[in-house]
Amino acid sequence: MRKLLRANFSRLMKDKLFGILMAAELFLGGLFPVFHYIDNLDEKAGWTQDSTFFIMAIFVPMMLSVVTALFIGTEYSDGTMRNKLIVGHGRSRIYAANLITNIETAFMLMFAFMVSHICVGTPLLGWFEADVKKIIAYVLVSLMMTVACTSIFTLIAMLCSNKAYSVAGCILLIFFLLFMGIRITSALNEPEYYSAYSYTENGVTVEEDEERNPNYLSGTKREVFEFLNEFLPGGQMLKLSTMKVDHLERSAVYDGIIFVVTTACGLLVFRRKDLK
Repeated sequence: MRKLLRANFSRLMKDKLFGILMAAELFLGGLFPVFHYIDNLDEKAGWTQDSTFFIMAIFVPMMLSVVTALFIGTEYSDGTMRNKLIVGHGRSRIYAANLITNIETAFMLMFAFMVSHICVGTPLLGWFEADVKKIIAYVLVSLMMTVACTSIFTLIAMLCSNKAYSVAGCILLIFFLLFMGIRITSALNEPEYYSAYSYTENGVTVEEDEERNPNYLSGTKREVFEFLNEFLPGGQMLKLSTMKVDHLERSAVYDGIIFVVTTACGLLVFRRKDLK
């Protein structure tokens, strides 16, 4: 396992895409505080360091979908995966080594964004307004959510021998999850009633009474939507990015479930996969 991890990490450090994404995270981490500082000067918008610190919960999984698929896909395309088996490495260890490497990649990308945001944001916007314990809790759950996403991308990349299909599958999945998160959140935010209002038409004031919203979700359907919004990574990404997670502990548990299930499925199928 150690040899596999050393080889993976060595290849990762030489990967140009990884270097580009690390630079992108550093750039984005410093860019948001600068924009908000300028906005505060012009319009007194009231932006704080808290405002966009956790936007990384969206950016990092999106970048991981690409780097994970390409990193593992390259092992298939250049024959490295098959060579690892020939020299005696077990399939479970190969899978685990790639998963650990991808998780390390995720942590480094998140760390780059956080360090950059804090270094630039603190002198411009001040320290966090939220309690330090709350910030730490959100960081930990963001890490858990990212690990869950990484396990999903690793599953796809390890089971799909075609690098192009693997990349396309991971990218489509992350955007699908985000789209689902946006749609579910939008549905849950529908008001139960439309407020009463009045307007003038041909000089006559018309008053409309409060009206029930037919799109409002209630009962079992609402409970299902609320569960999906908390369980699926897309919903978690949106909630974490705005620091509006209702149950942090529950989100962490869901992320753990996703990680265990996807990793178990990946190991089970990869052991039986025919590597040509």
